Amino acid sequence: MSAHNQSEIWRHVESGGLYTVIGHGMIEADLTPATIYRSLWDGAMWVMPTAEFVDGRFRNIAVDEVADCRPEADKST
Repeated sequence: MSAHNQSEIWRHVESGGLYTVIGHGMIEADLTPATIYRSLWDGAMWVMPTAEFVDGRFRNIAVDEVADCRPEADKST
């Protein structure tokens, strides 16, 4: 994942939730590279193998595309 030409905001393709990557690390059990990211909606922090984070589950979006950081399921309330 290159920092060049990317915003700091990522949209989860399935849920529509918005996240920002806060760091990178490794999963202790097998030293798999991991991405650490935080929800812009509720601040929850998540860790996922980097290969899964960049396999199409998330889409890097421009900051000006963000109108509402709530996941799609919460937008109707």
